[in-house]
Amino acid sequence: MSASCKSSRSLDLGCLLRCRTILAATLLSTRLAQTFAASSSAHDCSQGRFEAPSKPGAVATEHNGKALRDVCMLENASRHIFIIGDWGGVRYEENMNIMPADHRSHLFPSHHRDFVDAVDDCAQQRVAGQMQSWAAVLRPDYVLNVGDNFYWGGVNGQCGRNPFEEGFQWSQWGPIFEDMYKGPGLDGVQWLGILGNHDYGGFVFTSAWDETLRYTWGFGTNRLHTGRWLTPAQYWQVKVWYTDFSIDYYFVDTNVYNTWDSDQQLNHNICSSLHNTNTSECEQTGPTSLANCRDWFSQLWATERSWLKSRLSKSTSDWQILVSHFPPEYDAKFWRSLADEYGIDLMISGHRHYQQLMGAWDSENMVPGLAWIISGGGGGITSDKVPEKYGQDDAYGFMDLEVSKTKILATAVSHGGHVRKKAEIVPRPARENVQVV
Repeated sequence: MSASCKSSRSLDLGCLLRCRTILAATLLSTRLAQTFAASSSAHDCSQGRFEAPSKPGAVATEHNGKALRDVCMLENASRHIFIIGDWGGVRYEENMNIMPADHRSHLFPSHHRDFVDAVDDCAQQRVAGQMQSWAAVLRPDYVLNVGDNFYWGGVNGQCGRNPFEEGFQWSQWGPIFEDMYKGPGLDGVQWLGILGNHDYGGFVFTSAWDETLRYTWGFGTNRLHTGRWLTPAQYWQVKVWYTDFSIDYYFVDTNVYNTWDSDQQLNHNICSSLHNTNTSECEQTGPTSLANCRDWFSQLWATERSWLKSRLSKSTSDWQILVSHFPPEYDAKFWRSLADEYGIDLMISGHRHYQQLMGAWDSENMVPGLAWIISGGGGGITSDKVPEKYGQDDAYGFMDLEVSKTKILATAVSHGGHVRKKAEIVPRPARENVQVV
């Protein structure tokens, strides 16, 4: 009984009601804690933190397709998740500022636009600053990273190089990632990610994309490494348990959409004959040659498609969320069929260098029924849209998801801290003919 009730000579109705409310809230909190404890004990899960496989593997692709150990979020989890993509800027000299790769210059006629001072020269810093401000209040549980981590061509170096023996590329990992995204609410928060086409090299396939995977196990190799990075494979899966619902995440490599025959799209083709050579190879992982390049990516995607269907058919979670670098406009027919059949609730992507939030039944949605997000305005490359000095635009920014059992509230936040759009997402049922086990 409350102190005010105890001190009263007569228990009036108002006092009794207040005491009953306090008692009910206490009982509810206790039951939620008991439910969470029972849920945690019923599942083999890590408590509040994602766990990579114990070892990186002899070959960087060894963990492709693996499901990580389930994660049980702690009772005090914020249920907020940040999303960012296409974020890692360039630094051509040690004493220069990190700035976006310039995609709007005359070298790219279809993307040419005027340069906006104090935005286009520091876009990554502006987005990171807003993430820091929002994280200090919202305290995100983790960050979903949709790739294109370092421009122009991913981690500097050659595929097959052993960073555990030769060292990681700290000139990129340090200032462009570790030192850029920090502060209260971001410190220690894990980044769950995938590779984008620029992580392979953009118009080559031989950049040190395998180091991006191996950085997952790099904690302890240098004081700069904070242990937040989690990209254990080209494609992978993890289940997250909250106290009253669960989410299945599927991280997929869709970079097949940036490959053509070697004599086509020469300046925007991972398998380009203009920038690769006949001796180009990633001996340990593949592609093993320029001639093999496109087939290697095609086979990877064929394997993933089968893997996706198999895993989705077994999902019993409340939510199914797909994380891809390429948005659903690339093969919209396939994504709509997959989403309809298995009840995918949300697709998260980047690649397009701007921010876009599409509700499941928005009139412009090319995949009706599937909500999707493009968060390619992380600031690593100049936006395809013209930014406004104070951020009243969708050129650069990040996304926030607030998740619950019955809905996900998605919020688009600009580089100026403005809320550009919100969308409420509700769970989708799978088709009745899908066997859920």
